Order: sequence, then C-alpha cells, then structure tokens
Amino acid sequence: MAWIDLSHTIISGLPQWRGDDQPLLIHRQSEHGRDSHMSSSVEFGCHIGTHIDGPLHFLAGAPGVDAMPLDRFAGSAAVVDLRQAAGQPCAAGSLGAEILSGRDLSTVDFVLLHTGWDAHWGQPAYYQEWPYLSVELARLLAAADLRGVGLDTPSLDAFGGREAHDICAAAGMINIENLTGLDRLPSTVPLFQALPLKLEGTEASPVRAVAWVED
Repeated sequence: MAWIDLSHTIISGLPQWRGDDQPLLIHRQSEHGRDSHMSSSVEFGCHIGTHIDGPLHFLAGAPGVDAMPLDRFAGSAAVVDLRQAAGQPCAAGSLGAEILSGRDLSTVDFVLLHTGWDAHWGQPAYYQEWPYLSVELARLLAAADLRGVGLDTPSLDAFGGREAHDICAAAGMINIENLTGLDRLPSTVPLFQALPLKLEGTEASPVRAVAWVED
C-alpha cells in the first residue's frame, strides 16, 4: 500500500481565486546559522491551494471546519475520469449528471472528478473557465449520502455561481477543490482524506489531500 499526495505545494505567490486580496506569503524569520535556527511564518487566505469548503461557506449557521466531526473528512472514494482522448483535460463548462450513469455510489463516501484541469495549474487559463457541476449533477451527488465531492478545478461552480455549493452545503457535504494527481489513482480507493487545519469558526481551510492505494 502507498500514500498518494493529491495536493498542490503551497508557495509564496501561489495562484488563487480572482478577487481574493490576501496573497500567500511564506516568510523566513530566521535561517540556520551558528547561533540561530530556521523559523518561518505564513500569511494566506483559507481558500488557497488545495482546500476544503465546509457547508458554512454558503450556509449561514453551519458549523466551522473546526467543529465538524473528523470522519467527515475521510473515507472511501470513487474516481471518475472525465478526460478526453490521450489524457487531455475535459472541456470547460457544465458537467451533466450523465457522467455518473450506471455508477453505484452507495458504497463510497466521496466522489473525485478527474477532469485533468490541473494541467493548467499556474497558468492564466486555470482560473478563467473550468469544468464545474451542473445543478442536476450536484443534486445527484447530494442525494447519494456522500461526505463530499472533490475536483481538480478551482470550484464546484462557474465563476460567480453558487448553485452547486448551495446544494452540497444543504446536504452537509464538504467540497475539495484544486486537487491534483488524480491520474495516479484507480477507479476506487479505500481511503481518501483531506483534513483541515483547526481554524476557529472558518468556512474553509487548506488541506494535505491524500489517498491510500495498493502498490
């Protein structure tokens, strides 16, 4: 068995959502030396890099990520490969419910949508348009009693949209956004986890998303 890292590395100046004003900065407060040691600090928004959205992101009165049960952030997962021929990213735009046709979701806790969009990470195209959930797909996922849905794109919704977030939040689901490396996973994985930092009362948190798979 092996752990597969599904997270983007957090670096200073990391690309982020259009309109987010808080840049990510990693400060070296001190370096190794004869009479010193390395010490660092960070500044970042809660939606930076690979992160989770809790229901509180769009649902007033929902608990912060620090108050949610830990089992909401881990479980088995189905991986749905939506890439085009030769592994090319799928087209930007709405993903219909038909992508899950014939799939039994009753035995998994998460659905991870592998669009291949992480190939655009660090480029302007990544945050311009992307594959996102249609209302019908969001409703199907919400009705499946899942713990969450993850994508290798910036958001469940198109820029400025919120329908999919609202539907998933009402179902108590978490959203894992900006995943990467889903091509290394089989169609099902026994354990996927994306644990948030214990940030008091926040709606989101960066995560180290990982999957446990057979060698």
